[in-house]
Amino acid sequence: MKKILSILLSISIGSLFIVSAATKIYPMEPFEYQFVDIGLATWKTAPYIARFFIGIEFFLGMLLVFNLFLRKFTIKFAIALLIAFCVYLVYRIILDGNVGNCGCFGEAIKMSPLEGIIKNVVLIISCIALYFITEKDFWKPIFKKIITPIMFIGSMCLGFFIYPIDTVFSSTLDKTSINYRVPLELMYSETQQYKPSIDLTKGKHIIAFLSLSCPHCKIAAQKMNVMHKKNPSINFYFALNGDEEKLKDFLEETNTKDIPHHLFLGPENWLKVAGISLPVIMYIDNSIVAKKTNGIEIDQNDIETWLKK
Repeated sequence: MKKILSILLSISIGSLFIVSAATKIYPMEPFEYQFVDIGLATWKTAPYIARFFIGIEFFLGMLLVFNLFLRKFTIKFAIALLIAFCVYLVYRIILDGNVGNCGCFGEAIKMSPLEGIIKNVVLIISCIALYFITEKDFWKPIFKKIITPIMFIGSMCLGFFIYPIDTVFSSTLDKTSINYRVPLELMYSETQQYKPSIDLTKGKHIIAFLSLSCPHCKIAAQKMNVMHKKNPSINFYFALNGDEEKLKDFLEETNTKDIPHHLFLGPENWLKVAGISLPVIMYIDNSIVAKKTNGIEIDQNDIETWLKK
C-alpha cells in the first residue's frame, strides 16, 4: 500500500511539473521577459535561459513520473526548485504587488503571484511527504543508465524544437513604409471620448498601437513594461483599441498601468493612424514615422539610441 501511494504521488507531482513546463512553451516570450525583469538575463540570452529552465522542469517531471532517483536526487532538487520559485514570487509581490500572471503555467492557466506561492508550498509539502514514504528505486541500474540520458537530452531540446528562437512574430507589418506624417491629431478629435493626456504630435515618442483582445499585443506590452522598468526615461505611449470593459484586465495582466495610455475608440480613425497590422510600434518624431517594429523585434538599445539622436 505504501509503495502504491508513493508511485501515485510521484506520478501526480511529476505530471504537474510536465504540464507546467509544456504550458510555458507557447507563447514563451512572457516567460523569457521574466528573466530580463529580475536581471538574470539580457534580451539576447533570455530565450536560451528560458528554454533551459523549461527543459530542467520537464526533465524533473519525467524523473518523478518514472520514479527515478527519488530519495537520492529528484525530490531534493524539486524542493530546491520550488523554493527558488517562491523566492522569485515573493520578490515580485514586494516589487509590483500581487498583480499580473505569475507564469507558473504560462498563459494557459493564469494565476496571481500569491496563488503561485500557495501552489508551490502545497507541492513542497507533497514532496516532503513523498520523500518519507518512498522506498528504494525499483528500476534496474541498466535501465536507469539508458533512460536517464535520453530523457535529459530530449527535455533540454524540447523548447528549441517546439518553439525555435527568432520565431517570426508579425509577417504583415510593412517596415519599409516610413518617413510619412501620421495623423495623430485624430486621437484628439471631438469624436474621441478619450484623448491622450500629453501632446504626441511634438517631439519624439514610442507609440504602440495595441488591441485589448490581441494576444500578441499583450505579449508586446509585457516586453515594453520590462523595458520601461529598466529605463523609465523611455517615453512609451499605448494607443489601445477594443471594448472598454477589457481595459482594466489588459493593464493588470500586462502590469502596464504606469505607462501613459488612452482608449482609442472607432475603427475608421484607428486604421488611418495605426494601419491594419497589430501590434505595431512606431518611432515618431514630430508626427513623422521614423521607424516601425513589432513586439518581438522591438529593441531597447535601438530605442535608447534613437531617442538620444
